[in-house]
Amino acid sequence: MKRSRKTALVLMGSAPLLLVACAKQPEVQTSEGLFTSVEACATETMNPSMCRQAFDQAQAQADAVAPRYASVAECEAEFGEGRCETRQSAGGSFVGPMMAGFVLSQMLGGRGGAMAPGPAPSGAPAAAAGNTRAAPAFLSNQSGWLRPQAGPGGAIALARTDLQPDRAPTVRRGGFGRSGAGRSAGG
Repeated sequence: MKRSRKTALVLMGSAPLLLVACAKQPEVQTSEGLFTSVEACATETMNPSMCRQAFDQAQAQADAVAPRYASVAECEAEFGEGRCETRQSAGGSFVGPMMAGFVLSQMLGGRGGAMAPGPAPSGAPAAAAGNTRAAPAFLSNQSGWLRPQAGPGGAIALARTDLQPDRAPTVRRGGFGRSGAGRSAGG
């Protein structure tokens, strides 16, 4: 009897701590924009060097995430005439779509609104300011704009995006409500 009373007291004492820890998760805001050129990005964000680095980063990833086809005809059936090319990779060559744009994502540190240029730490590239990431975007005839997304098991797949090209970046908010839904326990 004594052991079960002590266990009950310990559990009752730790429950408020768990509830407080869950309630105080900060809200994360990210700003995302889909751009078809470095110039369009620079016009919207007012930061040409960040846009240039984001474009270069996306272009470097394009070969790794682009879908692979056996022939140019198969690729053009999905992505349109003149939008496919033969690419070189470490494993040889393949046919894939050309990068039609890039997605620029920036974590906002409690600021609202559009992407702010924010100063980079000394010696760091401008794109590193504010946790900026970029990914290639492909334009499909059937699916619209596609961007790489992590799939099950960590595999990268292309997924449709609702971002509109060359428009002001959109702000997305996340936090406990968004991430907690997938981790709920109970029956």
